[in-house]
Amino acid sequence: MTDLLAAEPSRVTARRAQTRDRLMAAAISIFAARGIIGASVEEICEAAGFTRGAFYSNFADKDALVLALLQADIAGQYAAAEQAISAMKSAPGERTPEELVSYALTEFEAVGRSGRDAVLAQQDLLLYAARQPSLRDPYLIFADECVRQFTALIADAMTFSKLEFTVPFADAIELLTAAHSHMHLQSLFTGSLDSRILHTLLMAITRPV
Repeated sequence: MTDLLAAEPSRVTARRAQTRDRLMAAAISIFAARGIIGASVEEICEAAGFTRGAFYSNFADKDALVLALLQADIAGQYAAAEQAISAMKSAPGERTPEELVSYALTEFEAVGRSGRDAVLAQQDLLLYAARQPSLRDPYLIFADECVRQFTALIADAMTFSKLEFTVPFADAIELLTAAHSHMHLQSLFTGSLDSRILHTLLMAITRPV
């Protein structure tokens, strides 16, 4: 996802990126425990081991941090999907379309699995962004571009698996996204991630080409 996550090679930028990552990791832990409204910049800085100056050199304010976390989560899910589809394409042996789908989903959940804190924080991040007018448009612009790239990635996987959707492509993406989100929400209560519903849905809305 190179057009969404720019990589800078310099040593200074690498150090800055490490600081940013530590601040974001600390924020996820605090947001999961206390919620975004109840968390302060000072708490995040203390948990990450940095000063307020380090925070504000990376994020304009807490809203900018929220947007960065939302973007990072989407980019991470894309990277996991990309890796899973690559693994599916290189899977050994002859496999049926259903077996290829199962293989890709297993890989995706293994690579993209989020811990409890990340799932809790993600729900709060989305609700917070929905309430903040200043965050809605930037988030939607980023999310729309990601959907475009996800669509291309999934289309490639469908072609390789010799499958096609029986519903409009955009509707299929919405259904799969909703099932994936529900699956992660359920894991907060059950303590385990069951991807069977995603596999069942995918096979129900596809057919061999």
